[in-house]
Amino acid sequence: MSLPRTHRCPACSARAPAPEPVLHEDIVVGAPLSMEELDEAQLLERFGRKYAHDGCRVTEVRRVPSDTLSGYAWSVRFIENG
Repeated sequence: MSLPRTHRCPACSARAPAPEPVLHEDIVVGAPLSMEELDEAQLLERFGRKYAHDGCRVTEVRRVPSDTLSGYAWSVRFIENG
């Protein structure tokens, strides 16, 4: 299963741009197993392409426990620059 082509954040898209940066966090389930082999910079770049809408910038990607078959998901924190 691949990452979604684009990320649609209701908090980013449903309102006028924020006057200050806003921190968001998404949990991504079902990312390819090959993601485990990437280092921090590669993870930021890979997820960053998916969140590059509306001026959003990924600041952190980390593996977190999940009730999925793999046992984990990816926490993606990103900033909406407004």
